[in-house]
Amino acid sequence: MRRERARVIGGALAAILLSAALMTATLWSDRRDRVRHESDVATGGVGARAIPVMTANGCSGCHTIPGVPGAQGQVGPRLDGRLADRVFIGGALANNPENMIRWIRAARELNPHTAMPSTRITEQQARDIAAYLYALR
Repeated sequence: MRRERARVIGGALAAILLSAALMTATLWSDRRDRVRHESDVATGGVGARAIPVMTANGCSGCHTIPGVPGAQGQVGPRLDGRLADRVFIGGALANNPENMIRWIRAARELNPHTAMPSTRITEQQARDIAAYLYALR
């Protein structure tokens, strides 16, 4: 009788733990999707299109960027979840989506002494990259 009761309790406990894990995963996924959507809306970009653009334009040579294959560069700053919390971009521009887009496209025009090259990518590509970077929070 005790063994049967222990099995029932153990099974119920396992079901509760599994349910809690599934709820946590769902909440995390919903939060991630919400942050991605907010970043896309704020920048006018689509973060899901950014990785091939960053790869093709050599961003990974200078920056460490989560989710971008081979992006382990040590020249520029890490472009991770802390990017959204920074006060400045490039040490001089207020950190907001429009300045981020400008910086990605034409850093040397904004600061001739920066090591960041002016990429000359399209505005939409810069918006996509900005959306991706801001969504890393």
